[in-house]
Amino acid sequence: KLGFFSSDTWTLVATVVRNMLLNWLVFIPLLLCALALPRIVLSMAMLGDTVYSWYVPVVGKWFAYGHIVLPVIGALCFAIGIFNALRYLPGVGHQNHTQGQFLKYCFGPIFLAALALLTTDAWFTGGDNKFPTTLTFWELFACIAIPAAVAHLIYGLIYWRTIREKLAKLNARKDVRKRPRLKWIFGLLAAVTLTTFSTAVGSWLLVSDQFSRLSWPVYVTVAMPLLFLSFGLAVTIFVGFSSLVLEDEDREWLARAGAWGILCVVCWTGLSGLTLQAPKYLFGFGVWVKSSFAIGGGISGLISVLAGLSSKTKAQGEKKQGSQQKSSNLLDIAGRLAAPIFIVVFLTCLVILTNWILSKTGMVDVEWTNHKSLIEHTRAEDAILLAVVFLSFSWLMAKFININKFSLQAMYRSRLIRAYLGASNDTPEINKFTGFDQTDNYFMKDLTPSLKPFHVVNIALNLVSGERLAWQQRKAGSFTVSPLHCGSADLGYRPSAEYGGEGGISLGTAVAISGAAASPNMGYHSAPALTFIMTLFNARLGSWLGNPKQHRWHNEGPRSAFDSIIREAFGLTNDSSPYVYLSDGGHFENLALYEMVLRRCRYIVVLDGGCDSENTYEDLGNALRKIRIDMKIPIEFDDPFPLPGAEPKKRCAIARILYKEIDKDLENGYLIYIKPVVLQTEPSDVTAYKAAHPAFPHESTGNQWFNESQTESYRMLGLCSVTDIFQPWDPQHEFEEVINSARRYLKPIAKGAAGAQM
Repeated sequence: KLGFFSSDTWTLVATVVRNMLLNWLVFIPLLLCALALPRIVLSMAMLGDTVYSWYVPVVGKWFAYGHIVLPVIGALCFAIGIFNALRYLPGVGHQNHTQGQFLKYCFGPIFLAALALLTTDAWFTGGDNKFPTTLTFWELFACIAIPAAVAHLIYGLIYWRTIREKLAKLNARKDVRKRPRLKWIFGLLAAVTLTTFSTAVGSWLLVSDQFSRLSWPVYVTVAMPLLFLSFGLAVTIFVGFSSLVLEDEDREWLARAGAWGILCVVCWTGLSGLTLQAPKYLFGFGVWVKSSFAIGGGISGLISVLAGLSSKTKAQGEKKQGSQQKSSNLLDIAGRLAAPIFIVVFLTCLVILTNWILSKTGMVDVEWTNHKSLIEHTRAEDAILLAVVFLSFSWLMAKFININKFSLQAMYRSRLIRAYLGASNDTPEINKFTGFDQTDNYFMKDLTPSLKPFHVVNIALNLVSGERLAWQQRKAGSFTVSPLHCGSADLGYRPSAEYGGEGGISLGTAVAISGAAASPNMGYHSAPALTFIMTLFNARLGSWLGNPKQHRWHNEGPRSAFDSIIREAFGLTNDSSPYVYLSDGGHFENLALYEMVLRRCRYIVVLDGGCDSENTYEDLGNALRKIRIDMKIPIEFDDPFPLPGAEPKKRCAIARILYKEIDKDLENGYLIYIKPVVLQTEPSDVTAYKAAHPAFPHESTGNQWFNESQTESYRMLGLCSVTDIFQPWDPQHEFEEVINSARRYLKPIAKGAAGAQM
């Protein structure tokens, strides 16, 4: 029952709020742990200033040797990174490697070298620390040049034969025969020297007096980016001066390596700026600005969620008429703009929450509103302890809070089962308090092939971070559930009697997933900011189930929500993890025609119930396109054929499925495509509803609360459509008579006018 004072209304509210709060017990501590990282770095950077006051003198005495140990460690890491980079350069080292190997053996050591240099500067140069030392520019130049030279020398000794072959190939080229080999050698030495000089300049700026005057939060925010940018400039100089030696593939490799450096700079600057800087400026504003900040964050979050919940299940989004289309587009644009704003506001609030925890627990004896003083007086062990507590609490809660049970999917499924499957329950056992009946649902395995119809439920397998670059627009694959098997052509199939928990997957679960239009990961509708927000608000109608390709396929779902919620929030869903994320079949292909053609069905009747008021046939086009790309099977429509933009004059169209194009032994199939249209030949109550509701029969699918008039109008229109097309057909005849019946229905249309009429 609807209404403000209805218990059903408040049951929905209570369910949504309860599940969202439970999911927050996993997700919020995880975010707090991540936001604690810049605090830890800041407190570790200030260790040189405070080691004597916080730790016993013995530790402080040993601490002083760090100004020797840290540069040595940094030089060693830098040499390892340069050596591995030379090995991995395609035109130099001739070694093929993965992106993970680059991050581990090239980027990782260089990052550690930068960290060692910054730690040395923070602890032992400038400031008020107890171990003041100074590093001249030439000392820094030597610290960078020596390990780089050693790395080049070791590489030259180990791979001398490879270098000699490289020089021989260069001398054999027609465009370089007149140039002496020494020119390349001197050019390479000049490139290495200038590269080292550029890196040393950036390092020297860090230890100069200008940077010593910066506050600690600003230093931590900009020091690492500056060092990486100087190294990037050095690599740029190296590429320019070594252009006669390096090949195009080498320059491409260096560009990809530089991209990781830029990505590191962007992420660290954003995270540090948000954690160390944003609250300070917020607390400096007046009460009206603070209130506007909170209100703006709330409104932007609401807009983002509404934009996500109104997501369509069509290939490119539903189209509406006039003002409805404009309002839908405005909501989509507002959702995309509001999402980043809300994320910044929300994460800033979490930083302030961490301040409050540190202040109220007595870890830091500073008022929580004094952000700059609080973060500068947070001890390293306190910051690390707090991050560990956050991470441990999130991991522990993830063990108890089931990501499938405590989502909108469970609530949605229960009501779909009661509303539709309950109509077929002859022996109800309704709970008098809740109104639900546990006997309404059916296991898929119980819908045996002898029963008609044979259910094949269309579902989307989300691949937002999948490895197939050609599927970047799709971001999803097809997945089906039937009484016999669950799975996909790529992942394989598992018995429905065992898939998804004890007793197997149920019809209610499969249907609820198939209709899960609003989910953090929505195939081609997925957007990073919106994905994060919908995970935060637990707006998840999809479900996490076992990967049919791996051994956990029989489980009811993930035993811990920890990994799944991270993948969901940051769009990391794929088909290689133990559990896959399944959502609305329309996030891949909305008509389920793809799966029927995949099974080589000869006679297919498609009822297109998508919202398509402008008759663009997007769902049909999406299905035909994917079938042609993936299966190489053309589908050709006979006259009259669906013509986008034209108002249909008949209720269906017929197409031939050319299976013989891929296999001469197969028989061609037939497709009858039925589109809902009001032709003014329907009963008077249907035409009256159309007059009162012009959008009919293409009212928004976001409306899940059909009333009696609306339900009956759609039901009767469907009945009229089917009886008009198939009324002459005798069910006792072969199924091919269905095609003949549809042809007789279309026959009155003149051939010349076919294109304009359909």
